[in-house]
Amino acid sequence: MKVEERELLIQSVKQEREARLNAEKKLAEKITELNETKKQFQLLNESLTQQIQEKVRELHRSDQEYRQLIESVQDIIYKVTPLDGTFTFISPVVERILGYTEDELLGKPYLTLVLPEYQNALHEFYRSMLRERVENTYREFPVRCKDGHIKWIGQTVRMVTNEDNARELVAVARDVSDRKKTEEALVSAQIRLTTVISSSISAVMIEDENQAIVLINRGFCELFGLDTMPISQDGLTSTISFRLVAHLFEEPEKALNRIEELLQNRQVVIGEDVCMADGRRLERDFIPVFRDGNYMGHLWRYTDVTEKYLAREQLRKSEEKYRGIMNNMELGLVEVDNNQTIVRAYERFGQMVGYSPEELIGQNISDLLLTPEGRKVLVTQQSIRGQGVSSSYEIPLRHKNGQIVWMLISGAPIMDENGNIVGSIGIHYNLTERKQLEMEVAEAHRLAEESRQAEKQFLANMSHEIRTPLNAIIGMTHLLYDTRPSKEQLEYMDIIRSSADFLHSLISDLLDMAKIEAGRVEVNRQPFDLTGLLRSLQKIFQMRLQKRNISMDVMLDARITGKFIGDELMLNQILLNLLGNAEKFTEEGAVVLTARIRKKEAERTWIEFQVSDTGIGIPGDKLERIFQKFRQVSAHGHKHKGTGLGLSITKELIELQEGTISVRSEEGEGTTFTFTIPYKQAIAEENPPKNDSAKETLGKVENMKILVAEDNLMNQRYVSGLLKKWRVDFTIANDGQQAVEQCRKQKFDLVLMDIQMPVMDGYEATIAIRSIDNLNQQVPIIALTASAMLDQKEMAMKAGMNGFLAKPFSPDKLLVFLKRYAEETQPMDTEVSAVGDAPAVQSLDYDRLAELYGDDSEYAAIIFETFLETVVPDFDTLDGLIQKQRWEEVRQLAHRLKPGLGMVGLSDLEIVMSELETTTKTEPDPAVVEKLWQTFRAEFPNRLPLLHTQWQNYLTKK
Repeated sequence: MKVEERELLIQSVKQEREARLNAEKKLAEKITELNETKKQFQLLNESLTQQIQEKVRELHRSDQEYRQLIESVQDIIYKVTPLDGTFTFISPVVERILGYTEDELLGKPYLTLVLPEYQNALHEFYRSMLRERVENTYREFPVRCKDGHIKWIGQTVRMVTNEDNARELVAVARDVSDRKKTEEALVSAQIRLTTVISSSISAVMIEDENQAIVLINRGFCELFGLDTMPISQDGLTSTISFRLVAHLFEEPEKALNRIEELLQNRQVVIGEDVCMADGRRLERDFIPVFRDGNYMGHLWRYTDVTEKYLAREQLRKSEEKYRGIMNNMELGLVEVDNNQTIVRAYERFGQMVGYSPEELIGQNISDLLLTPEGRKVLVTQQSIRGQGVSSSYEIPLRHKNGQIVWMLISGAPIMDENGNIVGSIGIHYNLTERKQLEMEVAEAHRLAEESRQAEKQFLANMSHEIRTPLNAIIGMTHLLYDTRPSKEQLEYMDIIRSSADFLHSLISDLLDMAKIEAGRVEVNRQPFDLTGLLRSLQKIFQMRLQKRNISMDVMLDARITGKFIGDELMLNQILLNLLGNAEKFTEEGAVVLTARIRKKEAERTWIEFQVSDTGIGIPGDKLERIFQKFRQVSAHGHKHKGTGLGLSITKELIELQEGTISVRSEEGEGTTFTFTIPYKQAIAEENPPKNDSAKETLGKVENMKILVAEDNLMNQRYVSGLLKKWRVDFTIANDGQQAVEQCRKQKFDLVLMDIQMPVMDGYEATIAIRSIDNLNQQVPIIALTASAMLDQKEMAMKAGMNGFLAKPFSPDKLLVFLKRYAEETQPMDTEVSAVGDAPAVQSLDYDRLAELYGDDSEYAAIIFETFLETVVPDFDTLDGLIQKQRWEEVRQLAHRLKPGLGMVGLSDLEIVMSELETTTKTEPDPAVVEKLWQTFRAEFPNRLPLLHTQWQNYLTKK
């Protein structure tokens, strides 16, 4: 048994004994008072009877004196006939006590007032009095008052003879209801006390001051082997000698001496341990009883606590066992009450916090050990513990030496026998070393994150610093092509362009990897012609390899038919990377692209692609490294240009589409890359009816007024050269501050805003233009940035820009933006129409849009945004290919651009693009191609404002 349980039991027994002694004391006092009251009442009644007789005799002399006497007595005085008990006289006091008037009772039998169940016994009592000629009697019985209440009456009745020598019964009745209630309460208390003692599981015996037994229960007799209860009928004469049962004690003489000592000392003893000869364990209580300082007797109580003793011993041994286990396991145990006061602390816990168990007990654990941070945690855990729920948590504690130690605590509520939560127990495990390691890891993570951010910033800066001059190089090269260079100059220019393109490719690889690592690359799944894509790649690489002794073959599974839903551009980049590597590392032989259906499940078709070559191969010990970033595997001393990111990007793009890639290679024999990507089979669509194309709109770009904010002189010359070529009026601002000032001075139709400029950058300048009330507050602003990093576009849009053009850009891409915003900013009736009136703009195919997207405005908005930002610039590329009569590339690009037109509701232009693709499959007539292209070019720019409007409509419905 735990110490606290024993203390609680002792306290409970003590309270029970005190309550019992108080009850016995009150019972004895009330019994004495009752006896005294009875004696006084009898004497009073006898005295009153004599007084009444005297008064009655005197009343014969004076009726007035008689009535005054009657009224002066507070008890009811009445007379009744001896035969039927009819009232012949009753004092007025009856009205105060019972509520009846004299007139209401005179002439009526007294039994009418008595409760029915008492009437027979009372009637027989007074008949016996008359028969036996008893002159004076006393009787108590209940009567019903006029208002229905019950009162107890104690009355003395005396038989008298009147002047006519007739016998009468004269009674004096008193209200004894209060005394009756007191008696009933005392009797009830005595019965309860006796019942409690008799039914108690403990052995109880009460003796008086002479050691005569007053009360003994069955448990006492059974405990000491007594066959009969040693108490006589009067309950006061028998005495039990402990010598008769001394042999039952473990040490008889010692036990008898102790009993005698208790009787002599007459002091309360609670919970004294008594060992019996048969191995039982008893607890003995000795309680002396005093009243007014006089010794009245004592109470013995013996309780068999053998099971509790054995359980306590077992618990003690178990506690010692588990205390040793927890100490060995480095676990600290502590118990607290509901006020967080420590009631028990084990040695191991004390060692953890630097205190001895004695120093901890009685201390408030929150005040002593917890930090402000820990107190907040404890408040939360206490609310959980108050619901009877266990939990585990980490918390910092303050060591005695001031240091902070971290603990993992497993806490649980402690409940008493009634299920009430009286505290909690916590098992503590020291986490300080682990916490220190976590902090070191967190610090390392912070440094790594700073390093990553530094890398990101480095890439942004590098992109800006390289792309800015690169943009000028590429741009100037484009301008040089328009100066009718000589053949030798053309050769030099081709070398410049090729080198610039390669440098641009290197930067793009770095930025692509940065985007992938940041999770900013999304798969754009659209229907596409897989067979057409593979055949296009075959043609491209056949043209590249036509002067080398290398064949380019494509082998297709016959089951690959129709369109598939997936990211065509991403697949194209993957295959370009793999085929480019195969071309680069193969001197002679063949490059083979194979595609076959690997498996079908539900709606998904898994297509396996293989790119094989007969090149130099990869050493076996280097195969596992080829997909690592910035790794280039050299075989036989071969070194090639590149960043070492191509295969890493390829692997990331494949896995982004839920695919896998593997490689097998034999040095000197060749390499095979195999990857598998799941696609959905697209549902075939019928071509919509052909609509009439609109007439060409000319001259709007020439009428624009453009502000160019650019700090780089080479880029200024490049952009200004293009704008001059297109006859566009423009103004140059060397920094953001100048751009803002120019916007205050004159109205512009478009602003080309560089991002990184001195004094005020492009973001700040855009915010200033949008915030200040000026002529250009709503002017379209296009971001020109050489930093194509992850968040540049989002930052530009948040600042208030309308578009984003990454450097280096070709003249065609810049022209697309100019045409788009020329359509949006200029009215139809301006002077731009040099060849006639402006044509009516055809509408979009809204029926087809409804079939494609239904109510999915979010998906439709994504498609329109993708088309406007990524597909539209490719139409200018197509124009350049047509002018150069590179028909195979024209057919491939037309094939790729055609589906996008239908996806944005340009069904009539989709038909024109389809005719262009068909026409260029064989050697076409340039005039026919030019006519088709001019038809497309005449109408497409007019549709861009409609596409922007429809895109905005979808965005507002999202």
